Amino acid sequence: MAVISVNQLSFRYSQADYEAIHDLNFQVEKGEFFCIVGASGSGKSTLCNALVGLIPHYFLGQLEGTVNIMGQNLAQCSLAEISQLAGLVFQDPYNQLSYTTETVAEEIAYGLENRGIPRLEIQKRLINVASKIGLKEILEVSPLSLSGGQVQRVAFGSVIALNPEILVLDECTSQLDPEGVDTIFKIVKQLNDEGITVVMADNNIERIAEYADHVLLIKDGQQVCLGTAKEVFLNLDSAKYGIEPPDFLSLTQKMVSEGLIGTPQITIDETVTELRRYL
Repeated sequence: MAVISVNQLSFRYSQADYEAIHDLNFQVEKGEFFCIVGASGSGKSTLCNALVGLIPHYFLGQLEGTVNIMGQNLAQCSLAEISQLAGLVFQDPYNQLSYTTETVAEEIAYGLENRGIPRLEIQKRLINVASKIGLKEILEVSPLSLSGGQVQRVAFGSVIALNPEILVLDECTSQLDPEGVDTIFKIVKQLNDEGITVVMADNNIERIAEYADHVLLIKDGQQVCLGTAKEVFLNLDSAKYGIEPPDFLSLTQKMVSEGLIGTPQITIDETVTELRRYL
């Protein structure tokens, strides 16, 4: 069942002389791990903003086409209504902080209090979120004294605590070191396994190839291809689209060209097996 349906979606920001995204068409199924890839400036953030209603309700411009979530046209819903269905984690986690709280616990509870959630329910969700994404040790710490990776987790926590059915992530690993990236992907995958539909814009191709059910590649705001990671990356021209194919695929293709293996149509596990034989 499709929980997100994007139909002929185009958007031009006010005073811009070109469309940031143009004629996008795709669906995201319930419980899917769906990834959006493309070079910087390709329209990934614009699309993420459209998927949570910030376009057209916050960012002004010319909108064509529709975004439907759970059968509802977001252009006809308020941001408050949309936030009950979908949550967004920003590219810069510092933009997600409220800057009105003294502790991490208060920061995570901030959105819940604004919704009028009962105190006992807030405490229950706070404990659950802190346990799930590793925040127990810093609940009483000021958000302003955290590391970048910790702030990213708090940003996740503040969104996850609201129990969205759909989690939209806008390049939220771009400022993290490899260990931090790995941690965030594992957290997101855990949430996905628990039933949350994930839409993730990111260019960490290695992790996307490992986790994504489907990948949407966009360039200059236009849809290039949509399919499984294997379908999208197998014949990827990295110079043309500004992103690199997964290392395992590059290694596989090199091994094919050197006659070490016979076909590039193999799985990641098969590639690892072959590499262990030759390295």
